Order: sequence, then C-alpha cells, then structure tokens
Amino acid sequence: MRILVNQPTGGERFGDGLLDAMFRLRARYFNGLRGWNLPLESGCEIDRFDGAGTLYAAALEDDGTLVGCFRLLPTERPHLLDSCFPDLMAAASGRTLMRGPGLWEISRLAVIPAEPDSPFRTETVRITAALLDCLFALCAEGGIRRVTCVTDLQFERLLQVLGFDCHRTAGPVRIGVEDCVAGYLDTHAENHAAARRAAARWARPAVALPTPVPKPAAPPQSAIG
Repeated sequence: MRILVNQPTGGERFGDGLLDAMFRLRARYFNGLRGWNLPLESGCEIDRFDGAGTLYAAALEDDGTLVGCFRLLPTERPHLLDSCFPDLMAAASGRTLMRGPGLWEISRLAVIPAEPDSPFRTETVRITAALLDCLFALCAEGGIRRVTCVTDLQFERLLQVLGFDCHRTAGPVRIGVEDCVAGYLDTHAENHAAARRAAARWARPAVALPTPVPKPAAPPQSAIG
C-alpha cells in the first residue's frame, strides 16, 4: 500500500482522475455504507470545504485501487466543526482550544477495502491505521500540534483500541443516523508512536519471493587449437 498526499502549496497535487475517484469513494462510503444521505454531484460527494487549498491523503493498494482517504483543514478558516455543528463547537470551545494556529481538522475519513472484509474488519483497520500513520507524519512535517474532529462512537472506540490518547470535548449527539462526538488528538510523541505501532501491527506481511535455484556450472570447454 502507498499513501499519496495532495499538498495545497509547494507539493504534489492529485490529478483530476484521482480526485474524482476519491469523491466517488466518499459517496459510496458515507451514503452507500453509512446512510448519511449527503448531497452528491454526479455521483461525487463534494462540499464547500473541498477546493484547491485542501490537503488530502489517499490510500492506494499496490495495483492502484483506491481504498481510503481523508482531508485536513486549518481551523483558522471555516471548517466542518465550526460551520456545520455549531452546538458541538460551542461546547468543545468552552472546554479546550479547538481553533487556532497549529490546529487542523481531519474529516471525510473513508475506507472501503478492495477485498471483502473479514468478520473482524481486519482490512478496514489495516487501511485506517496506515492513514493515521500518514496523518501524524503530516502533522510532524507541518507543525500541526492538535487535530480536531467530529466522529462517531465506533471510530472513537477504534482510536482507543489502537492506543491513541484521544479526548472527547462534546457530545454524544444524534447527527443523522449516528451518535457523534467532537474531540481532538494532540500530536505528541506518544500518539506518534501509537500511529507507527498501529500501522506496523496491521500491515500485511511482506510476500517472500522464491529464491532462484542456481543453474549448475557448465563443464569447462577444451581449448584445443
């Protein structure tokens, strides 16, 4: 698996084909699998926070199949929590810092494995762990001190199981078909280490290639003049 990153400035940029595939994967995940009933544009889930200045990460399997993604938004400008969930934002801001320099919001994290998932959702966890590892690498690179989010209780529980020190600041409240909370992850060394451990633990084992059998040496040729 490889993780590609669309940098708003001074970095790699996704082509139109990958952006379209990512927005379609989001539509399949949030509407088809989660039942959120978000507005779609020609089969793509795109909202007002998607644009040229948005940072995206996309997880692709070795054969190029897109299996997951997320986006990061700086909290100093409009983002999902402050624009779409004002009650959660008010409660969260009343308890701790949820907006400002060095604070970014992760949203639209979507994972759809290419292979049918097991009863224990090992493929989903594998891809999610790789994306979270990428998230913390981006935070270290960009000086992001805290990542805020709105998430459902199931994902909050997954973060705890994977060993992250995560904090709930508001909720749960019913949003659409799920109970959701506002919260944050600080990007300290312990959470960086948890991200690396999770990615390593759930990564697929490397496939050992067969060792080629050496051919027997050819008998020496007589050189008779």
